[in-house]
Amino acid sequence: MNVWKKLTAAVLTGVMLLSCGLCAQAEEGFAFNWDSDTNQGPHCKSIFMLNLDTDTVVYTHNPDEPLPMASMTKIMTYIVAYENIPDLENTVITVPQSVETELLGTGSSLAGVQVGEELTAHTLLYLMMVPSGNDAALTLMKYVDEQYALGNIQPQESAPPEEDTQEEGSQSESSQEESSQIESSQEESSSQGAGGEGTSQEGTGGSDGEGDFSQTGGQDPTDYTGSYFIQQMNEKAAELGCTNTHFTNPHGLHNDNHYASARDMAAITTYAMTLPYFTEICGTTAYIKPETNLSEETTIGTTNRLLLNYEQNDGVNYYYQSCTGIKTGSLDESGYCITASATAYGYTYVVVAMGAPMYNADGSTALHTEMLDVRSLFRWAVTSLERKTVAAQGDVLSSVKLDYAFQQDELQLVAGENASVMLPDSVDESSIIVTTDVPDSVEAPVAKGEKVGTATLSYADQVLCTVPLVAAESVAKSELVAGWQQGKELLTSPWFLVILAVVAALIIVYVILIVFYRRKQRKLRRVRRRRDL
Repeated sequence: MNVWKKLTAAVLTGVMLLSCGLCAQAEEGFAFNWDSDTNQGPHCKSIFMLNLDTDTVVYTHNPDEPLPMASMTKIMTYIVAYENIPDLENTVITVPQSVETELLGTGSSLAGVQVGEELTAHTLLYLMMVPSGNDAALTLMKYVDEQYALGNIQPQESAPPEEDTQEEGSQSESSQEESSQIESSQEESSSQGAGGEGTSQEGTGGSDGEGDFSQTGGQDPTDYTGSYFIQQMNEKAAELGCTNTHFTNPHGLHNDNHYASARDMAAITTYAMTLPYFTEICGTTAYIKPETNLSEETTIGTTNRLLLNYEQNDGVNYYYQSCTGIKTGSLDESGYCITASATAYGYTYVVVAMGAPMYNADGSTALHTEMLDVRSLFRWAVTSLERKTVAAQGDVLSSVKLDYAFQQDELQLVAGENASVMLPDSVDESSIIVTTDVPDSVEAPVAKGEKVGTATLSYADQVLCTVPLVAAESVAKSELVAGWQQGKELLTSPWFLVILAVVAALIIVYVILIVFYRRKQRKLRRVRRRRDL
């Protein structure tokens, strides 16, 4: 009997622990019915989707797991390059021999820059982001490191980004001629070993610091930890609030210490989108590389299939007409990854999808299911979510006890600003739960609009936003009421009662002592009288 009881208890304990685990893993955002989608996803290990207009997290799937990020690394490389090269369009950079040497045998995705070629920093950013050139990324890193070593760059806190006055890249369909150029460019990259954007292996140099780097001049091509540039990448990540991200190189070759979470990558991307040129570059389908001292003018295509409206070599057209960028990545270790943006019906979304399988069970190359996942989420968001005002400025959300006011003992608190979030169109505003954080009481005088507390608005256990609670009106202080309340508070305060008790006790002791003293005096007088007799 005892055995059955113990077995039952063990089973119940296991069920409870499993239930707790499931509760702890509840995702943010809103539910998307993948079963109703032809894509039948999600195929990715991790997904994070954000609406930029309201800063609303609209969908997540395991968003905080650190994973290899492959060439999505280059989003942070763009940030550090931009913030350390003052004049991108007029700064001419010569490609050093070390770039070719250190990428030798890594299977890297290359933009085709040549040793000794002179390119502007602006051109290198295009070559890094559009065809995902590891050579362009490494060239930018080495230039910034060189300038730092020469004392031309001083470490400093990042200034607020300048206003982006650049127009975003055109999202119109490519012409047949341009499409063919892109296709041939992609095929050429694949044949060379795409190293992060194709099906070839990447990061063959090893990631534990113990590999044979004789081919790469003794440098581990995955680990530049001592570099000023890499230090800046990690410092910027920390500044942006990234807690599951670490960089060891500027291009994304695999290293065990080079990783990011989908949530962190979204934070990095939303910051990068505030910088000049970024959205224009990342939305470019075919970049015309200018003539240089070593090469003629050439056209180079994007690796982002969501931007290309034609059938790919795998027989699938991944195109999504509202997509505006941003960056792909792929490694054997990371699988297919993408950070994508889309704007439709006045709303802008960013999705980070990581860890889609690169190979099928039979070893054949898999479809780009990361792009299918992202496209499904974009279509769902733009058709099923809408911006709703969950709190309008001036709406009464709470009240608080008011002290020292004449004939008024309560102060109404209203929303200090408008609060709008993205919600499923089926959600009614009455489903929003308001939780307030206000003091037990406030004292007059109070000015209208003075902040008193905050209100947190939630839906389905997800925090949507927090708004300030301010006084709905101005209330003057009544000195008479204040004096009366302060007097009453004084007379009923614990300290006053304690002092009063102590004083009363002292008076009683004093009276007792007086009584005893007088009795003693009477006895002494009686003794004296008897002596006198």
